[in-house]
Amino acid sequence: MAYPTHPREESIARLQAGSMNDASDGTHASTPPNSRGIGVWTPLCIVGGTLLAGIVALLHYIFDSHLNKHSVFGYWTQTKSSQIEILLANAFKILFCFSAGVSLCQVSWHTMRRQPLRLPDLNALLSEPSLKTLPRINLIFQAPLALAIIVTILASPLITVFAPSLTARQADGVTRTLTVPTLNLTTDGVLGDFTEKNSQYGLVTSTWDKAALGALLSADVVGWPIPDGCAPECQYNLTYSAPAVRCSDLTPDQIDDGVSDSTRYVSRVFQDPPAAYLLAYDSELSSSASAALNFTAQDRFAGLSEDSSVLNDQYGWTLAYVPFSASNADPGALINAAGSVCTFFNATHEARTHYFNGTQETHVSVVEFHAPLNTTYKVRFGLYTDGGDLTGTIVGVEGVSYAPGVGAQVHALAMADAINNRLIGTIIRNGNTGILSTADTLIAETNIFDPIDSLAPGTQFPGLNISSPIANVSQALQDLVANATVGFIHLNTGFVTVLASVPSSDIVYIFKNRTLAITYLLSLSILVLIGVAGMFALISNGEPSSNGFSELLLATRNPKLDAVAKTVKADPQLSDRLRLMFGSVTMPNGEVDTVFGVASEQKVEALRKCM
Repeated sequence: MAYPTHPREESIARLQAGSMNDASDGTHASTPPNSRGIGVWTPLCIVGGTLLAGIVALLHYIFDSHLNKHSVFGYWTQTKSSQIEILLANAFKILFCFSAGVSLCQVSWHTMRRQPLRLPDLNALLSEPSLKTLPRINLIFQAPLALAIIVTILASPLITVFAPSLTARQADGVTRTLTVPTLNLTTDGVLGDFTEKNSQYGLVTSTWDKAALGALLSADVVGWPIPDGCAPECQYNLTYSAPAVRCSDLTPDQIDDGVSDSTRYVSRVFQDPPAAYLLAYDSELSSSASAALNFTAQDRFAGLSEDSSVLNDQYGWTLAYVPFSASNADPGALINAAGSVCTFFNATHEARTHYFNGTQETHVSVVEFHAPLNTTYKVRFGLYTDGGDLTGTIVGVEGVSYAPGVGAQVHALAMADAINNRLIGTIIRNGNTGILSTADTLIAETNIFDPIDSLAPGTQFPGLNISSPIANVSQALQDLVANATVGFIHLNTGFVTVLASVPSSDIVYIFKNRTLAITYLLSLSILVLIGVAGMFALISNGEPSSNGFSELLLATRNPKLDAVAKTVKADPQLSDRLRLMFGSVTMPNGEVDTVFGVASEQKVEALRKCM
């Protein structure tokens, strides 16, 4: 039983049958035509283009290296350097596309010589690389290498995106040697920090008292005028000697309330002797008067101290206070005190300061603790005599310099006293009026505690709130003293030479050599692989190939293609069904030439055997 045949199928069958008849009639060549040879020009284009691209890449690298860390305000402005970089990157891309394009022609014709291809596939291989080629999915299997080269050429503009590798940033700062003010308490010179009485240590002067007051009450670390050579911005570190405290926490049983157990709401036993006192903070007496905070100092030599428990010559602090707790307001609640015990030491501090935008930012830390402060120097007579003995030989100059080794001790004591005098005292709560009153101490005005508000009469006191930035009161006391010592630097007790980092106002180029190297090395590696494929195809083809009109004119002069053209013109949809192949064909005049022709499966096999 015969089935009707579609007209398109009949057209294709006739074309293929004609080709087969030609083959059986001997019109297909049994031997290939003479080859023109590969010549010199095509290999020169492939290899020379690659070499020139490498030279351009090297020139780009040298140019960027030359500008690295050079100012952008010279001859090579950012505009000029960008233009040169873009020029070199585009020159590389042009050479890349030229060399890869020549190789693509050889690879495409190599593919067309070895298998029949549909007309749209031939269009894609014979035209310039275009995005229209990518939808031809079947080329992945029939011409994968050619398709890969096409994709590479289409992606080549990325070279001009990644190759420019010069950026600009502020130049590195310069290091200058500056003479800056410092705190020098190691000198035996007279600093005007305390008054003398009968050649003996006296009271802290008003100048040092004001310095301590300003430092303790300042929210920020007190600075000093910007040194010469530092403007408009600089930063440096300096070390100086000054008193520092080491503090540790007290437990509730170490803080006595100073009343009998019968007056307490809850019976309790304190350490004997206690480390600190806080009057009636947890007793029935608190309804009339009680201490919310008590700050005391051991600032006198044991022989002159009113406290018989003082048995040494160290300088120390004790702080006791009622920490805030909502339960403290409950009648009869157990109230626990907290506190710290501190000892003054001679210490080395480091101040890191930064001037910028008309402001100064300073951070200070204790680098090293030395020997404890010695309070015996407060009672020694003869600051100018050898050994501090009034009858000793005068080795100092009155009003100018103390005896050797004396100044370093008394200066540190003067600073400790200046700070200490503003902190010692008590905060008392009047239970009848609810008013909190302070006696001398400014501890509540520092950043350790929140502001204290008075309470309504008859209201139980809940305690003192620690400031939110403070995690530990003992550490806060150590930081308070360290920051306070910085406030004395502006008194110019000494000067020191430091190395300061001064930012540069210049803008310089920065060469990202890694980016440039990766971009060009990767591109050149790909181009070399494409060139190898192109040379292989060129040698295999036996002659150079191109997609020029004259080349296509010669490749399509097969008279049998007239029937193909008429068929496609009559039905354009047949173009996707017909297959053409470039190979050796016997022309009507009997000559053998290499042209496109229609190929059946048997015809293709015959063509392959002939090549």
